[in-house]
Amino acid sequence: MMFSGQKFNALSILKWKWRGESSLSNRLLDDVPPEIELSDYRRAPSPGCESPSGFLNGEGLNAEPIADLDLFFERLYNYYCEKGLWCIIIKWIVELFSMGFTIGFSGFFLLYVDWNGLRNAKCGMDAVESGIKPCDLAKEALHLHPLTPLTLSKAVIVGYLGLFSIYWIFCFLRFFAQLRDILGIRRFYYNSLHVTDNEIQTMPWATVLEKVVQLQHSQQLCVVKDLTAHDIILRLMRKENYLIGMLNKGVLAFPISLWIPGVGPTVRTGSNGLRHHLILTKPLEWTLNWCILQSMFDRNFCVRRDFISNPNALKKRLMVVGLAMLVLAPFLVIFMLVYLFLRHAEQFYNHPSIASSRRWSNLSRWIFREFNEVDHLFKHRINSSVMHASDYLKQFPSPIISIIAKFISFVSGGFAAIMIIIAFLEESLLEGHIFGRNLLWYAAVFGTITAISRAAITDELLVLDQEGAMSMVVQHTHYIPKKWRGRENTERVRMEFETLFQYTGMMLLEEMASIFLTPFLLLFVVPKHVDDILQFIADFTVDVEGVGHVCSFSAFDFQNHGNSNYGSPYNTPRSKRSCQGKMEKSFLSFQTSYPSWEPNTQGKQFLLNLRTFRDQKLQGQGGRHTYSSPRMWRGSPSFRGPGDRNIPFSREMPFNTPWSSSGFFVAT
Repeated sequence: MMFSGQKFNALSILKWKWRGESSLSNRLLDDVPPEIELSDYRRAPSPGCESPSGFLNGEGLNAEPIADLDLFFERLYNYYCEKGLWCIIIKWIVELFSMGFTIGFSGFFLLYVDWNGLRNAKCGMDAVESGIKPCDLAKEALHLHPLTPLTLSKAVIVGYLGLFSIYWIFCFLRFFAQLRDILGIRRFYYNSLHVTDNEIQTMPWATVLEKVVQLQHSQQLCVVKDLTAHDIILRLMRKENYLIGMLNKGVLAFPISLWIPGVGPTVRTGSNGLRHHLILTKPLEWTLNWCILQSMFDRNFCVRRDFISNPNALKKRLMVVGLAMLVLAPFLVIFMLVYLFLRHAEQFYNHPSIASSRRWSNLSRWIFREFNEVDHLFKHRINSSVMHASDYLKQFPSPIISIIAKFISFVSGGFAAIMIIIAFLEESLLEGHIFGRNLLWYAAVFGTITAISRAAITDELLVLDQEGAMSMVVQHTHYIPKKWRGRENTERVRMEFETLFQYTGMMLLEEMASIFLTPFLLLFVVPKHVDDILQFIADFTVDVEGVGHVCSFSAFDFQNHGNSNYGSPYNTPRSKRSCQGKMEKSFLSFQTSYPSWEPNTQGKQFLLNLRTFRDQKLQGQGGRHTYSSPRMWRGSPSFRGPGDRNIPFSREMPFNTPWSSSGFFVAT
């Protein structure tokens, strides 16, 4: 099967068999000739072309070729995102100092500070009233011998300090080990792409990628073929695309309780009546990345034969990592507590309402992210949706909570105002005591209560439009499950939406809880679903010439995964296509982000179908090119094809216009 000049080995057509001989194993155990770097790159480049490493070091044809193009493009992209050499160096130095400060800060306050002595120490007016000398905190609140006696809690703290000190040394040494590679990437930007660090600050990523593609006309990066922008992004997001696909197909939905921290929307209900919820906390994401995504490929970027054919090995690896995380959990919790305190304490003190603000969870970010969507473009898109997501939840006012919050704000604000008046009259009065506390303490408490209660007061909306508010969110997230459509004003949709768009304070607590939750999932839940994970890899893996094995959704394979409800020229069974037309949406976003990329015949037919659909809708509405409905899709920028920047979309596309019975971005 051909796709834009790329050759596929269709692993996805294989049936999954665990008993007896696996058909997948048969396929992978066949002698498939390697088509990518390490074997083919040993050949000499074509005449007149420099070797890839020659771009980095200014050397001739005798230099060793790039052994890992995936790593090369990853460094190229990271250099762009970090905005140049000096930004990278300064960021590394700051991160090392920040980590060192966190370790030293926590060690000092957890071991040397005598909290009982600090609480009983008398200073200022207390010392004068007691007739004693002003306190010396260095003597009264510090332990001279912090490890005497050595208790279990102190042993845990010492273990934490030792563990993270070793990690700090590792990061320090890694800084120098990676510096050489960064300098090589910098030379590539300067000598081959003719892009300076100053130009990187404002140059779009698509322009950098276009320069890399054009460079191959004179200097080969891949000897198998000239890589397109799509090929490079496939390499860059090889592992991320699998994770996006697993979430899209519900592979990472487990039969767990709704009350578990970090749990997401319900995907399906099992035969035993248990609901399967998506979940992907940060520790679980890191674990799956290391145990699966980083381990499943061989050096030729093909799925390893033994990885697919031996599910027990993956189960064992997950359980071993779960046990290791369980042992390390106390140390991780200490570091996270100190780090979160240093990072957010000042914000919460000066702006207490931040705790009641909301942001997208880690799970929602991976649900919303599209195939082949690089990180900085995704962050730009998703950050634009925060305001609209908050507006949607404001469509569900809680009159009782608002009434109570107004009363609390009124009372606490009154007391805070009294403190301000006292400060204007005589600031020394604030040192006076009421019920054992000075007035400064009361001023801080009432000020905090006032800020939090005011944040809980919702705006009084005379007209509620949940459907319109949701459409504004969908413009940016491109996500609206079928069970939400037409039910935007229901409590069930609101509750599921809130699992994705959570309070900042609650997310911080969930991050702490996930440190203990992840070992439980790795030991008792995820291993039971290893078969499903490996089956997904088998069904949705294809071999792209010059790239290797990739998730077939990211290859924009309309013939095997198309959904005609979203304009695909092919219509495949439900089990083969992406949910909610994610592949089709991803194709549009990719073409928008990289307008110089030339899609294959299937892609061009898909674009033609969209243009035809748009023209029919315009004719059906009397040829109007502007819509007055508030529910319009202005999400991705106007779609522009490689040759014609006016096709096939206008910038505004109706949100609720059906291809069949539903809109393009909401069809099933």
